[in-house]
Amino acid sequence: MSNWVFCIDSDGCVMDTMTYKHNLFFGPIAAEIFDIHQREKFLKDWNNINLYSETRGINRFLGLIKTLEKNDVTSIGRLKQWASGTKELSNRSLNKEIERSESDDLLKALKWSEEVNRQISESNGLDKPFLNALSTIEKLKKYGKVIVVSSANKEAVQEEWERHGLLQLVDELCCQDKGKKEDIIRSVKEKGYELDKILMIGDSPGDLEAANKTKVFFYPILVNKEKESWKYLSNEVLPECLSGDYLNNEQKYIDIFWKNLENK
Repeated sequence: MSNWVFCIDSDGCVMDTMTYKHNLFFGPIAAEIFDIHQREKFLKDWNNINLYSETRGINRFLGLIKTLEKNDVTSIGRLKQWASGTKELSNRSLNKEIERSESDDLLKALKWSEEVNRQISESNGLDKPFLNALSTIEKLKKYGKVIVVSSANKEAVQEEWERHGLLQLVDELCCQDKGKKEDIIRSVKEKGYELDKILMIGDSPGDLEAANKTKVFFYPILVNKEKESWKYLSNEVLPECLSGDYLNNEQKYIDIFWKNLENK
């Protein structure tokens, strides 16, 4: 066994969950709770910010703030203040902020986030892994550790990965309760793994940013080309990693990633 570390995002990367979660839950529930009148525009902005632009994969609270701002919702000062100052963008952290000093926008944001979690947990049969993801992760596991690095709700990620037979391949499950993605990767690096043997696998610019900030490798899972991306990772990229050639090819994959996202 090699001593590689494969840090893997979940929603939109391994699990085909991102699009339906935003279309059915995140956007519509936000429009309802924040009493949005131009609903169609709001939902279009929501999907563009969260799915089809350079902010794809943004934390739910930051995505909420950006979409509210774009739709001229101004009464979110406390929410913005909390989001810019907290070390943990999660329901738990938001709850603590409300306990210190509640406000209407903080209460609405928590209600929205909890309702999203509730409705997603009750939606059966919609989530599934992308084709080739499971077999590729099984292959990666032979050459090192597999660590889930996700900004999503931990309980939801754990339940999805377990139900689809993926959790048994995971050495660590690190979600929003562990902080930002770059913080998680830094904690991995502190355990003494070699920098040139850590690969972040993700579908969003946030995943690339986390890799850049921590100076680890990045490989993109391309939007609407997920099954092909996983197959290519298994057949081409893994051998490049093991032979030490990935450094020479990484920028090529990053360029393809940006081009693919810009064309959405």
